[in-house]
Amino acid sequence: MRALLIPFVTLLITLPTTSSQHTALNFGKNPSSYILLPSFTSTQRTSFSVCAWLKRHSNHLDFYQYWISYGVPDSFMEFGISDSGVSYMFGDGMLPRYQWLRVEENHHVCYAWGEGRAVVYYDGVEIGREKTEEGRELITPGTLILGQFVSYSGVENIEKFRYFGGEMTGVYIFSGMLTEEEVEEIYRGGRCFDVVSRFGSDNIFISWQDILQLERVGSVKEVEVQCSSRERRSRKYGESGKFGEF
Repeated sequence: MRALLIPFVTLLITLPTTSSQHTALNFGKNPSSYILLPSFTSTQRTSFSVCAWLKRHSNHLDFYQYWISYGVPDSFMEFGISDSGVSYMFGDGMLPRYQWLRVEENHHVCYAWGEGRAVVYYDGVEIGREKTEEGRELITPGTLILGQFVSYSGVENIEKFRYFGGEMTGVYIFSGMLTEEEVEEIYRGGRCFDVVSRFGSDNIFISWQDILQLERVGSVKEVEVQCSSRERRSRKYGESGKFGEF
């Protein structure tokens, strides 16, 4: 029996987890709590993806709460996505299959854009897709913000009552368009999935570890999250670290 128990114990000890991946950020229920992210660059002008684990604490807007948005000087509503998957790109909105959200529930949301189309995923499943303006590139630089909605660049353009009131973790922005299989893999990996090791830092524009080091404005506070056994499962798909074709 001892010979059988030793490798089992070793496996539990060597699971790839880090303390930063267990940390979530709680955003206050107000229009003054946010984190400014580095602006999109030329690398993301033709394609990008953004994913996060979200748990709302407030139903001040029960249909949608924008947790990330991007504003530029001369174009209205360049990009943004809410916790229900309602989103917009280049001023055009997308209303995917409606997700009835309750407070204190964890859900995973991803937005993937490229090749003139945008796809929204909710808990690893596609809930909407839409064509975007043909030949249009993302305008850079601009204001990329977590926790608030901006229609133009600058924090002075934060719109009251559209804030995200809740908890988020595992926020990653990719310099490329994720496939359905890759989104599902991230979701199945859970809140503590090691996204950087899986996809490689070269494919990630902003990681959750990067975000934890940025300045927090207002009542943004760290909270610890626990990983269940489901969230520690091994990777389901290939390990190439490459973005697939859409």
